[in-house]
Amino acid sequence: MKEMKIVVKDVWKTYDGSRDVLRGVNLEIPPRQMVLIKGRSGSGKSTLLNLMGCIDVPTRGEIQLNGYATASLSDKELANIRLHKVGIVFQSHNLINDLTVYENVLLPMKIAKWQGGDWRVKELLHSFSLDQYSDKYPDEISGGERQRVAVARALANSPSVLLADEPTASLDIDNCDIVIDAFKKANKEFGATVVIASHDPAIEGHVGTRYTLERGELRGDAI
Repeated sequence: MKEMKIVVKDVWKTYDGSRDVLRGVNLEIPPRQMVLIKGRSGSGKSTLLNLMGCIDVPTRGEIQLNGYATASLSDKELANIRLHKVGIVFQSHNLINDLTVYENVLLPMKIAKWQGGDWRVKELLHSFSLDQYSDKYPDEISGGERQRVAVARALANSPSVLLADEPTASLDIDNCDIVIDAFKKANKEFGATVVIASHDPAIEGHVGTRYTLERGELRGDAI
């Protein structure tokens, strides 16, 4: 796993030609950090994560990954970053219902044409206490378990960065704690930089740094 530094420089994101979702955002995230970006629904959290994950591009400004401006990269290079360097965990899990837990975690390695991914899947399932669900399908396990599977899948190709969009939004307190522990494990044991976008106050005490997005503008909070 190669460490990755994320730099967001004066980033604006405008939709429909006039609606500014992000307004001059500046942010620097060193490797191996665990960061929370909080804010109300519609504050721009998901948009910022999509920009850092190379899913979208800024209207103005620059996103740098290890000093390389993402706007200067080809589609092939961006696809390679999404496959190998950045893991994304969505609020709705985005697991494939026709695949077992094992097959869902294996999928990124198959796409990347990894050979012998069986050991990696078993390692991840064991790390996140999912061994017993290996042959289950997503609709046969709980929401918290599905989210842990999503974290394991996002780590399959040993990314440098793990981005999570409202990962605890639909979970009860117990499952929320379990999923937060999964992100802490991803950060501490797997060495991934973890960036969580959420308005869930339960996450705040588990991160090293937190920021607030309000009306498209970002500010840092004292811990």
